[in-house]
Amino acid sequence: MEPKSTLEKLGKKSISATDIASQFWCEKQMELNYLYGRKYTKEMAKGAEIHAELHAETYVPLAIEPINYTDFLYKEFYENYLSLKGLKEKGVGREIKIYGSINGFRIIGKIDELRIEKGNVVIIENKTKETRYALSEAVVRPHKIQVMLYKRLLDDIIEKRYTGENFENTYIKGLKPLSERFVDELNALGIEKELQSIEGIYKKMFGEIYTMPQVSNSLELHYIDRFTGQKVESIKVTYDKEKLESLLIDAMKYWNGEVKARPVSEEEKWKCRFCRFYGKECKVWYDGTL
Repeated sequence: MEPKSTLEKLGKKSISATDIASQFWCEKQMELNYLYGRKYTKEMAKGAEIHAELHAETYVPLAIEPINYTDFLYKEFYENYLSLKGLKEKGVGREIKIYGSINGFRIIGKIDELRIEKGNVVIIENKTKETRYALSEAVVRPHKIQVMLYKRLLDDIIEKRYTGENFENTYIKGLKPLSERFVDELNALGIEKELQSIEGIYKKMFGEIYTMPQVSNSLELHYIDRFTGQKVESIKVTYDKEKLESLLIDAMKYWNGEVKARPVSEEEKWKCRFCRFYGKECKVWYDGTL
């Protein structure tokens, strides 16, 4: 029997930008979260609430319930198209899904915010934190990689390294048609006929990316107080393509099956005290003293 690929072992079909960023906090923890399931904490719930509040400021949902998987994808693409269109009309778009490929693997992400400033598109990633904990380079590093990866994925589409044809081959080919009831509801909402197909809407979505202003090399991390919802700190990140490519080569060794999930280094084993797997599913640095 053929050994399972890394994606099969984790029950996944694609790699998220968050997965890759998490590898640079602790690759072992990222893997264990998939193998044993994530524990949804109060802190995570509060962070999700803050993101939802920000999203609601610009979000216009498609008020139709999908019947089949094609309907579901259409709804996702249409809402993404509205967010991208809103970026041009209002100068800001939030929760924008982005698609791409690295080493033949599907890569997906969700950009917290795109904002037009001085004629350029600025990528912003919002992170929640407790103000009692200071930001260290070890904490910020995965976030820097995540926001740089979003820039790489957007550039790949704009510069046609990842094309609509690539996207169609990955997500569209072989799909069933939209359900009749879903199409009836699209008609009832007055959505143009040319947009009433999965092909029509994904091409419209890509068209918005192709025609957006230049994406700035200056990226931003915004840290928001988990309890008050107020922004407490901002960090500017300069996009470094060569550095990111080097980091991605290292990250892909895990997904290619070249290496097993790596734990934190001995210098950063202090991270283990924040990990629910410490001393249980993971005993790499366990000595009972942390």
